[in-house]
Amino acid sequence: MRRDADRPTGLAGDLARVFGGPGGAPEHAPRPAPGPRSAAAPRAAEQPGADAPFGAEAPIGASAAFGGEAPSALDAPSGAEARFGADAAFGAEPRFGAEAPFGAEAPFGAETAFGAEARSGGGASSGTEAPIAELPRATHGAAGPATAFGGDPAHGLGDVTDRDFGRPAPQPDLTDHSAVQLPPSPALLCDAAGVVLHTNAALRRLAGSADPTGMKLPQLLVGPDSDARLVRADRRLARVKVVRWPQPGERTVVLLTAFPDAAPAASDDAPALDLERATRSGTWTFDLQAGTLTRSEGLVELYRTLGVRPDGPDGPIEGEQVERVCRMLRRGPEQSPSAARAAHASEIRPEGGSVLSCRTRIDRTPGGAPLRLIGTIQDVTDRRRAESRAQRSGQRFADLVATITTGVAMLDGRGRVVDANPALCQLLDADLEMLRGVPARSLSADPHASATRSAERGGLPDWLRDPSHPEPTYRIESLPLLRADGTRVDCEVVVNAAPSDDGRPFWLLVVTDVGERRRAADVLREANTVDPLTRLPNRAGLLEVADRLLAGPDADRVAVVCGDVDDFARVNTGLGHEAGDTLLAEVAGRLQRELPHGCTAGRLSADEFAVVCADVGEAGGLERFAATVAELMCGTVTVTGRPVALTASVGVATREAVPAGPRPARGDDLLRSAEVAVQQAKQRGRGTVAVADQGTVGPVQRQLELEAELRAAIEADALRLEYQPVVGPDGTVLSAEALLRWSHPVHGEVSPGEFLPVAQRSGLQRDLDLWVLRTAAAEAATWPRHGQRIAVAVNLAGLLPADPAFLDEVTAVVEGAGLGWDQLVLELVETSLVALPQPALDAMGELVRRGVRFAVDDFGTGYSSLARLKELPAQTVKVDRAFVTGVGTDPADFALARAVVEVARAMGRSTVAEGVETAEQFHVLRGLGVNAFQGWLFARSLRPDDLHRVLRGGGLPTPATAATPPGGTPHAW
Repeated sequence: MRRDADRPTGLAGDLARVFGGPGGAPEHAPRPAPGPRSAAAPRAAEQPGADAPFGAEAPIGASAAFGGEAPSALDAPSGAEARFGADAAFGAEPRFGAEAPFGAEAPFGAETAFGAEARSGGGASSGTEAPIAELPRATHGAAGPATAFGGDPAHGLGDVTDRDFGRPAPQPDLTDHSAVQLPPSPALLCDAAGVVLHTNAALRRLAGSADPTGMKLPQLLVGPDSDARLVRADRRLARVKVVRWPQPGERTVVLLTAFPDAAPAASDDAPALDLERATRSGTWTFDLQAGTLTRSEGLVELYRTLGVRPDGPDGPIEGEQVERVCRMLRRGPEQSPSAARAAHASEIRPEGGSVLSCRTRIDRTPGGAPLRLIGTIQDVTDRRRAESRAQRSGQRFADLVATITTGVAMLDGRGRVVDANPALCQLLDADLEMLRGVPARSLSADPHASATRSAERGGLPDWLRDPSHPEPTYRIESLPLLRADGTRVDCEVVVNAAPSDDGRPFWLLVVTDVGERRRAADVLREANTVDPLTRLPNRAGLLEVADRLLAGPDADRVAVVCGDVDDFARVNTGLGHEAGDTLLAEVAGRLQRELPHGCTAGRLSADEFAVVCADVGEAGGLERFAATVAELMCGTVTVTGRPVALTASVGVATREAVPAGPRPARGDDLLRSAEVAVQQAKQRGRGTVAVADQGTVGPVQRQLELEAELRAAIEADALRLEYQPVVGPDGTVLSAEALLRWSHPVHGEVSPGEFLPVAQRSGLQRDLDLWVLRTAAAEAATWPRHGQRIAVAVNLAGLLPADPAFLDEVTAVVEGAGLGWDQLVLELVETSLVALPQPALDAMGELVRRGVRFAVDDFGTGYSSLARLKELPAQTVKVDRAFVTGVGTDPADFALARAVVEVARAMGRSTVAEGVETAEQFHVLRGLGVNAFQGWLFARSLRPDDLHRVLRGGGLPTPATAATPPGGTPHAW
């Protein structure tokens, strides 16, 4: 055994020797170092050897929550039921050292602490239960609300009145409490008001590793000193013996001797803390008798993680839930029968956007008296956000479905309507309540489509697929649905089959009224296939009829007749377009009324009609059928009171008229062949009929092909020029005429007589003239010279002087090629020079002034007179080959040629004879005074290289320079 000298000295040593007993600290316990402490300051972090705070920063309404700063008590509105900051815990005025024995039965609301006024050293027995009485109401007074947790004004809780402790609580003197040395056994220092000023490590271990500094003693110790209870941090009561030791300055040292069964057991709270961390939760406990609120370490950590301030100016964050449960308890079980059975749940939404779920249960004594409230708080922020997003998404989906103009319905696993949008309700003429619960088979207006195998599939119609189908999303093109009034509506339904959350099938239907669409399509189709004036089928409608007949077994009997009213334009110009429309309507009426059976009439264009006959044999044969159509389109028609005589040119075609091709003949092939026959009929005369065959249709197709190919050849620069020299009597080359040639990549050389008419009909003449003019000017600029410059002659048929751009185009070509103005000769046919406007004459005059020469080609074959020649600014007249051919044998040709030459000489024009092929023609024309000659007698058309050799050789031989007998063969050129 140790000697007394080895024991602690001073007050601490005396107390240790006197009060050492069961549960006391061992004699070798370390001595705590004293130091200054503030009653209002947190203690847990400053005490040597102290553990984490007692679960929270502050108890509700207390001066400090086992080491935390005490928040203000919860305010209660005037006249309302007291919040859990009432006068005392469940209405009692706790007075430490009350006279009543600990645990005596007394109703809550009496002036007892836990049911009785206990005085130190009293002989009351413990363990008796006190029934719960009505909680007192708290009112706002001048000094602030009273609280059930101490209401110490030093901690921001307002003035503590006599209702709390019989007199105002004095402020503790904190100037020298650290000088008091406490023994190693559990001990604390408190002031006269019972506020704990100082503790040692042994007390904190006994209290559960929390620092009760700042609390009031009645909140820490209950019951008589000989058999008291210490309220631990883990919400358990530890049985202790209490000894009080008065100190100077109205302070008291309280020593606690723990009974053997109250010694703190070693425990590991790590698993519980890990669980709370994993679940982002924590717990709190509110002792109804002591009025203390404690928080678990996990809850404190959760608050810290979320940035939540658990204790604010209005009290603890859990206060509202505690107050709500306390009000329920005050009402009694008879008014809230489910209160004892169910947990009380609420949500706490602190600043920062977090959402905390709080569920509170009531822990009771074996006799049923409320002992404490135990709350579980969990962070449900992510869950609530997800629910909010889902709710907003669902609402957006509902809003979207409501605004869709097509019908939408949802069917459950039994195939019954559970929801529908307004568009479907309007489509079926039923409100939503009427539609809900209606089975899908009852929606269909076709009983056969919905009843087939319906019983085998649990009443589901065939058009509802199972979600396990390989194509769960599908379209039903036409499904008649039944409206509420019994009528039908044709709908297109898109179905999506999917399993719902419970595994049962779920169907989403998108319903569109296609009846209206079909009606609109019919109207549109009629507009595209019906002529609005005559109400006959137009070209598209007539071709549909012809294609359908040609695709049938009797295609050989199908015929198409095309008729064109002759000179219909005179009706529109003479009587007006309204009269013309009346005439066309009359012709259409005749065709509709009097055509043979199996014939369909249509209007192709302004005055062009066509008839498709399904069986030309029944109509009397091909020619007879064409004559019948011609008779119906001819005759006299009265328009605006005036008789108008009509004739029509008619063409007829069958499948035999269509040239063989890679595909069978179609309606447009027959119609095109009939239109070609109409053109042939017009050439024969008014009111005639022509039958198309491959001999008439083939050339037309050939011309169309040539047109496209010629256009491409111009763009690709795939044409070429050859030149025929124009020589004088002595063989000198004076000029060369550019002649266009086309070497087709497939058909070989294409004759100008074949492609030039195609160019004229297709409007390609101007493009051809520009190409020839540019090419000829560029090549002529490179021709060799022998004393004089050789001119190039270009025939113009599309680019004429009357063209506004004529002068600019010619100027740009000549200047771009670097050609001399006097090297260009422009040849124009006589007919193009008739009645030229003054601007055209001015353009020609400007070019002549610059040096360009104009030649009148084929003079004498047109409609002009010789007198017209003097008005033209032309320097050369070319005698047409029609006169040259017979000049030596036909007196008439001789006379005409002589007249042309003499008139030209009289007007100062030079003459050129075309098509000279014999020496006899040469000598006669030379004798008439012709200035120059052109023809095969001298040379055929030469390629550019050959022309260069001729020019370098000085000229060509003529009958005047070589011995060529009359009638001899032309020169080798």
